[in-house]
Amino acid sequence: MTKKSIEPAIKAFMKEVLREVFGFSECQSIAMRLNKDGDFPYYLHMGFPEFFILKENSLSIKNEKGDLVLDADGTPFLECMCGNILRNRCNPEIPCFTKSGSFWTNSTTKLLSSLTEKERQEIGRTRNTCHNYGYESVALVPMHANGKTIGLIQINDPRENRFTLEKIEEYEVLADHIGNIIWNICELCQKAGHRLSHF
Repeated sequence: MTKKSIEPAIKAFMKEVLREVFGFSECQSIAMRLNKDGDFPYYLHMGFPEFFILKENSLSIKNEKGDLVLDADGTPFLECMCGNILRNRCNPEIPCFTKSGSFWTNSTTKLLSSLTEKERQEIGRTRNTCHNYGYESVALVPMHANGKTIGLIQINDPRENRFTLEKIEEYEVLADHIGNIIWNICELCQKAGHRLSHF
């Protein structure tokens, strides 16, 4: 297979995988972010309006000179809660984070009003776009493979109380399975001499 035929085949396969998770979630919207040149734009999405995807697609930011803002390790700084999860900037002692590095809330309104000043400083500045566009239940679940965070699955719903900790833990298992599938696909493609645009 050529690169031109491999990428659409991989995306079609991953779309079916995500569709299964979407059905399991019984939520309004789901998306997957994957690495592309240091940023983590949306790779697939279902149920989100296009204007939301366009607004939130990139997590990297630029300074007043137009240069990319970098983290201490030289990689692009990723902002908002998605950036926190992808860069493992989360404290499991704060109730909205899990030990496996996920973020979840059953009410963005209640969460934003209940965070202490110390918690706000630790979490850092967030865009609050999910809340501003009416999403109350939000889950951000990292995909791990080979000891790395290679992406995340985002699940949103305007209704409150769409999650339990047990369900988030099930998403974490699914996300890591998907992460390992993606990692193995990448390795096979690299061995075949194909460089994929994402991953």
